[in-house]
Amino acid sequence: MENKAIDVGVLAGKILVEAGSEMWRVEDTTKRIVDHASVNNKTEAFTSLTGLLVNLKDTPYTRFMQVEKRGINMDNINSVNTLSRQYTADQLTLDELEEKLLALKNARPQYPLWLQTIGAGFEGAFFMFIFTQTYNWADFPLAFFAGAVGYLVTYYVGSRVRIRFMSEFLGALTVGLCAVIGVRLHLGVNIENIIIGAIMPPLPGIPMINSMRDIFEGNLLSGIERLMESLIILSAIAFGVGLILRYM
Repeated sequence: MENKAIDVGVLAGKILVEAGSEMWRVEDTTKRIVDHASVNNKTEAFTSLTGLLVNLKDTPYTRFMQVEKRGINMDNINSVNTLSRQYTADQLTLDELEEKLLALKNARPQYPLWLQTIGAGFEGAFFMFIFTQTYNWADFPLAFFAGAVGYLVTYYVGSRVRIRFMSEFLGALTVGLCAVIGVRLHLGVNIENIIIGAIMPPLPGIPMINSMRDIFEGNLLSGIERLMESLIILSAIAFGVGLILRYM
């Protein structure tokens, strides 16, 4: 029972890390699941962005699970959070919890790619208005197009290339190209305003906030890891846009 509880707890923690959760939530959820199955022993957990290590004190039961990919999925975080609390409230058995977690891990994305792309386009277009305060509707279609195409490039490169940060760099490069070429073809007016809005979808806003939370809560390793990753992503985006503005 305890042995299987560790497996399920590590699985829940991995789903949370892959979904972009804060480290305290990963540790808390993992410990809740394992502690509920073990009355006499205390759970010890070490979590980071690249792996989870869980041990049941004074027993030979230890598990390590590597995390190879990460993103943002608030629905998965909420689902794991809810399932773990249902289990600790004896509303689910350990087998039922494992079954639901495996189904959640293997589930298809909640929103199809075409809908995510449209959302990224609208995000870029409306953020252009928010940040520039110009409300120039002539730039709206081009900002929408640049944001959508930049998101698509970021998504496809990220899913096919193992080199980290290449997807954000090429996505930013695409946004800059769309803005410059579109304005030169008289499909837009202001290159800078279009780029400011269209570049928003790949920005690591949530990871930067979570890095601060991790650091303030004492999870220094994961906090610094996440902060450095966010800064490198920002640098890749800035470099991609800068190349276009410098040479075109």
